[in-house]
Amino acid sequence: MMRVFIFLAFLFSLSLVEAQDRGFVLLDSVFMKIDTTNYRFVLYSPEQGCRFAFVRERPDSLDENIGFSVVAAFTSRAPEHIVGTNVCNGILSNDSTEKETGYCLITNKRIEIKPLSIGREEAINKAVNYGWDYFQQKLLIYEGKPIATSVFRNRTTARRALVLKANKPMVVETDDRIHIDTFTNCLIDMGVDYAIYLDMGSWSEGWYKTIQGQVKRIGTNWRSSHLQTNWLIIRKD
Repeated sequence: MMRVFIFLAFLFSLSLVEAQDRGFVLLDSVFMKIDTTNYRFVLYSPEQGCRFAFVRERPDSLDENIGFSVVAAFTSRAPEHIVGTNVCNGILSNDSTEKETGYCLITNKRIEIKPLSIGREEAINKAVNYGWDYFQQKLLIYEGKPIATSVFRNRTTARRALVLKANKPMVVETDDRIHIDTFTNCLIDMGVDYAIYLDMGSWSEGWYKTIQGQVKRIGTNWRSSHLQTNWLIIRKD
């Protein structure tokens, strides 16, 4: 696939999402030109005193401790359940696994994104023993290198991923229709070191709170929102 990546600009901070006297999420925007098409990527980063968490109960947008929510792991066909082994606040769920290639371990201090072949059992045990979170998904980038995935074939759609850039975690998404390989290479051009996919397609609905406390829905296809089984949130520590 012929591609030309031209980095255009990092915009200034767009918004500080606040709850009472503390912020939740810092939003930034990046534009990249691929061939003749400009793509907009939105970056959601936890503010100081906040962190990512993986949950199995639908986040309440009225909860003053939560300021951001998107889907994390895939959901199976009916009867709906989380695809892949997962741990929420130390509670293990051994759900069926399909073709996940990576995992995300969320501790109180950091996030680890690795291939399933590296430290999977140790990460699960740590999550259980220390009350941490863990979920499995498609690995996109490991140590700055792209990880090929064929599950999406040649389809183009909006994309979203949890990434680490210089050890800083953030969610990056684009509402533009884009091939998964192009999306991955754009992340690498942004300087991302590690990335794991977050469910999209008809499961793409998420939300964040504006500075005025309004809930803004994100994602372009919400058809399966009522079937969502798990979420990645940003909450107060």
